[in-house]
Amino acid sequence: MAEKVKNQTRVSSKHQVTIPKGAFRTAGLEPGDVVKVEAEGAGRVVLTRVAELVDRYSGRLETRGDLGERVRGLREEWR
Repeated sequence: MAEKVKNQTRVSSKHQVTIPKGAFRTAGLEPGDVVKVEAEGAGRVVLTRVAELVDRYSGRLETRGDLGERVRGLREEWR
């Protein structure tokens, strides 16, 4: 199980939160990272770095190379 870092922060009037340094570092986040925000029930919000989602799902769509050929064809049409 992942290590849990216990810290607290407040939600601002603009719905913003500051991620405490310990949790930020443990999560492996970097300034400028793009994160997906999902509510998982009352009082629970999960942030997932978008790059991790791309890595997790890349290659899952089986196209046998047909998709790549179509994209290349469209690019040639646009030139």
